[in-house]
This record gives sequence, C-alpha cells and structure tokens, in this order.
Amino acid sequence: MEIKRLGRSILAILLASKYQPDELVNQLGTYMVTCQRQDGGWADTEETCLSVATLRHELHDFSLSIENGLKYLEQQRNQAGGWGRHARDQVRIPTTALVITLVPEVATEADWAWLRNEWQHDLEKPVKLSYKGGFYLLAEQKEAQTSLPEATIRFLEADQNDDGGFGPWRDHPIGSDPWSTGVVLWGLSRWIDRVDETVIEKALAWLQKTQLPSGYWPYHYLDEGTSYALIGAVSALKALQRF
Repeated sequence: MEIKRLGRSILAILLASKYQPDELVNQLGTYMVTCQRQDGGWADTEETCLSVATLRHELHDFSLSIENGLKYLEQQRNQAGGWGRHARDQVRIPTTALVITLVPEVATEADWAWLRNEWQHDLEKPVKLSYKGGFYLLAEQKEAQTSLPEATIRFLEADQNDDGGFGPWRDHPIGSDPWSTGVVLWGLSRWIDRVDETVIEKALAWLQKTQLPSGYWPYHYLDEGTSYALIGAVSALKALQRF
C-alpha cells in the first residue's frame, strides 16, 4: 500500500476512536520511516503531512523522522503562502488546509492569509466546491477577525443535497459521495455552535445509510473515501455531544 494510503488509514482510526497504538501500528510506523526520502519528505506534501501526523501517535521515538518531515514541509511552502503537491505545483486549498490542520506548527500568517483570500475568491464564483469550503473551515482560526467562516457555513448548508450527503457541489452528476461528505462534516464540526444541527444530522444519516456491510463506503479509492467519512462522522458526533 502507498505510504499516503497507509498513513491516512491509520490516522483515521487514531483520530476517530479511542484505539491505542499497539506493536502492529508501531511496525507500520517503522516501515513508514524506512520509506522517508533523504530530503526529509515522502512522495509529496500531502503524504509527508499525513506521515508526520501519524508518526506522532506511535509508541516508538520517531522524533528525528518527524523533525525532518517538518523541515521538508517548510521547504515546500510557496513564497506567497500555502502548499501544493510539491514546491513546483500550484498552491491548493485542500493541501494547504490539511497541512495547517495536522501540522499546525509549520503554519504562518501568510499561509492563513493565502487560504482566506483563495477561498473568498472561490466563494464568489458561480460554481463553488463544497469540499474546499469544508477544508477551509477545518483550518481557519476560531479567533480570526473575518466573516468568511459564517458565509462558508451558510453556503454549505445550502449546498447539501436532498439526500443529506454532499458532492463536489449540489446536484453534481455523481451525486453525494463519502469523501466530500466526510470533509464537510469534519470542517463544520469545528464550528458546531454556528451550524444548523439538521444539516449535520442529515449528513450523518446519509453516511449511515450508504455504508457497506464491510464497513467501507463506496468510493473509487475505498480507503480514502472511508477514512474521510469516518473522521467526519466521528468529529460531528463528538461536536454534537459537546454542544
């Protein structure tokens, strides 16, 4: 399995449950370290971000590997702020938000500023992608002096499909999918006190209805769709309980 898929799957289990790392998980962590490149990263920015976040949960001391991973992420940052798949790639909202969320110590004001400006620009377009809004909410600072979170929440509430799930946008030809629904739920969960609970409940009901007997959700990458669906669902349930 690719390191990105391995890290995402382990991280989803650790973030979504009370599961404690055991020797098997630590063996997987050791394997991830052996795949780390000399420049400190793994295949790309996302894989490095996921790997660093996963290794932090392990029982073994992977501090040197984590430190090198952080240096790699700082080297991949765009000069204007934010991250793409690598230093030569265009900066992207999902990648930038994931780095800020999972590895917050590398984030700077320039990264947050780029994320806000880019999402504000997207939000003004005729076609807006729901998962980008979810990623934005996930990474935005709660103390930020901007009305953008509120506008994003209202947009996502209106963008929900009639079946309760989320797709790239409302009434997208592929319909609702677990990846988009999971990302949106994960983002909305951080702002639960401002969200209409009905939106959360309908999305959770859609995930419950569409989960396969195996525990996966149907998606072209089963582990990717399931990982985000699981993280989003558990984050939403926890947020509702606290609220």
